[in-house]
This record gives sequence, structure tokens and C-alpha cells, in this order.
Amino acid sequence: MWLPWQSSRNASALLAALDRSAATIEFAPDGTILDANENFLALVGYTLAEVRGQHHRIFVEPSEARSTEYAAFWTALGRGEYQAAEYKRICKGGREVWIQASYNPVPGPDGRAIRIVKHATDVSRRKLDGADAAGQLAAIGKSQAVIHFDLDGRILDTNQNFLDAVGYRREEVVGRHHRIFVEPTEAQGPDYAAFWQALGRGEYQNAEYKRFGKGGKEIWLQATYNPIRDLNGKPFKIVKYATDVTAEKLRVADLTGQIAAINRSQGVIHFDLDGIVLDANENFLNAVGYRLEEIRGQHHRKFVDSEYANTPEYRELWSRLGRGEYVADIFKRFGKGGRAVWIQASYNPILDMNGKPFKVVKFATDITAKMTSQIQATQASAQTLVNVQTVASSAEELSASIGEI
Repeated sequence: MWLPWQSSRNASALLAALDRSAATIEFAPDGTILDANENFLALVGYTLAEVRGQHHRIFVEPSEARSTEYAAFWTALGRGEYQAAEYKRICKGGREVWIQASYNPVPGPDGRAIRIVKHATDVSRRKLDGADAAGQLAAIGKSQAVIHFDLDGRILDTNQNFLDAVGYRREEVVGRHHRIFVEPTEAQGPDYAAFWQALGRGEYQNAEYKRFGKGGKEIWLQATYNPIRDLNGKPFKIVKYATDVTAEKLRVADLTGQIAAINRSQGVIHFDLDGIVLDANENFLNAVGYRLEEIRGQHHRKFVDSEYANTPEYRELWSRLGRGEYVADIFKRFGKGGRAVWIQASYNPILDMNGKPFKVVKFATDITAKMTSQIQATQASAQTLVNVQTVASSAEELSASIGEI
């Protein structure tokens, strides 16, 4: 049998437990402070003597205390209406604190409150963490394209950056499946199905993706698909953060195409700043007669005369390249077996993101046949000149002899 004294004792025990765990303060119906426990006093930094008899408004900003909303708040409590929310409060010295609190009217015989008991928990840390997370998400939303999906790939929401990238309006995509952004053949393939299955298992995805906007416009996105988990660690939606890299992708494709064209038409060899061979294409290897494994790791001096390799002029060439200076000229080099090779070449220092040289790429055209012909022609011209000079000299001698006779 449950006796009244047992119920009273149980209630007292519950109140004592609440007093130990929560910050508690009592007010008169008009908001005058009657009492407060140690937890509440520690939270706001006051002593009981400093707050007893004061009005609740000492814990709020002056502008709020003067507002009609604040007056209505206490009027509702006086009528016996319970209030609960997160509240910003001001502690001793102006320190700001956020509390999760309930204001509990204790009714009198007529149903109106005879006092108000407030139980509060300090949630300042959680509030700050939430504000930090919200601020970061807002910053991401300003700078990146963001779209939300359910686990099946249905679009839940998207920001304006994403809509601008794909050219749709929000109402044209929400509720539709992600496959509207991919080619039909891809959407029907096993890899696409496996992609969404992996996301459904909570597996993060990150890559560059080719996607299609409104009207079939092709775009490239650097994107991450991020499974969002509930409190039990189970994925419940996917958030995709993306950056439109279409222009960069086209620029890289243009550069890659140009480099491929150069590689088809010219000899190309790569060096570090000390002159060590890093790589070379087939055109260069054919010009010098070596295989790649015979020159990779060797120094550039392998291609020059040994006497020239020890000159200040040669050392200055690599010093200039190390300083980022471009060098172009006609060079005499030596291939495998000591065969002379003439090249029209440029040595191009390649700069890193900070504008500092980190390697040298040489583009070269084999002009050996042309130079050989020119040298032979020059030699022939020189011999003709010698012959003419010899004939002229003989004629002069003959003329002098005739004159003497």
C-alpha cells in the first residue's frame, strides 16, 4: 500500500536530485528573485545576497528588458503558462551565457502562479559549436556548389551555386534523381548503381566528374559525396560539395594538346636544375641514338664535348637556367658513339606555384643535315676563294715577269 508520506518523501528526493544536477532559481510572479541554488549562482557568477530581491532583468540585455516581448513573457508566466527554450543571459561582469531552461509556474488555489521555478543547464559550449558549424557551412555554401540527396539519389535541396553551374532552377531538380546530370549509358551501367550503393553504406566518394547541365551542356565538377549519419551512425542522406572546374579542365586539355603536338614534332628532354636527365621523348632519343635507360640519371654533359663541359661558359649555362633564364640557340651536341648532332633548341626553366624554377625542359629540332650542307658549302666557297686568290697571285707574278722582260 502506497502511503502519502511515501509520496511526499519521493517528491523531496526528486527535488533534491534536481537541485544537485541543475541550476535552479525561484522568482515571484513579477520576476523578483526569491532564491537560487549553488549551481545557478556558480553559473552567473553572483552570490545569493547580490541577486535576492533583484529583478530577473539583471540577467538580460537592457534592450531586451525594455521590450514588449519581455513584458509579455512575464505576463504569460503570471497566468501560469509554462515557458521553455534556449536563452541568452548576461552574467556578472557582462559575460554572456546560453542556457537551456524551463520556467515552471507554481499555481495557487486560483490557478495563477504564486511563484516561478526555473531549471537551467549551461549550453554555451554546444551553442558555440553549433554557431561555428553553421558558420562553416554558410561559408562553404557561399563558395561551393552544394546539393543534398536521399540515399536513393533523389534531390532534396540545392544552393544557388549548384543551380548556376547546371543551369536549372530549383523547382526543376528537387525531387528528381541524380541521373539527370549523367549520360543515359552511364546511368544504366553497373558502375553507377555501385556508386550509389557505396554511398548508401556510408562510403565517401571524391573525384572529378563529367556531368550534364540543362540542355546537355557538359560540365566538369571536382566534387565530394559525403554520407551524413544520424545519431546511431547510420547514413540518412548524401551532401555533395562541388567546384566547377570546366574552364580549368578545358585549359589543361588545351595545354596537354599543345604539349602532345610538340612531342610529335620536336625532340623533348627534361632535366633537373643540376642538369641530370629526368625524361626524354622518342624524337630526342632518335636524334642522339640512345635508349632512355642509357641517359636517365646521366648529366647533360654526356651530350657535349669533354673540353667544353669543363669551361666556365658551360657552367654559366646551367647557372642561368637555375636562375630561371631562358636560353635558345643552335648547339652542336654529340650522340651515341661520338656522332656530331646539330640542334636548334631552347632550354626552358619551368617555374613552380611560387615562381621558382624546379626543372628545365629542352625543346629541340635536329638540323644536322642542314648544318652539314651549310658547312660543306662554306668549305667549298672557302676553297674556291683560295683558288681564285692563287690564280690572281700567279697572274700578278706573270705580269711582273713580262714587265721585267
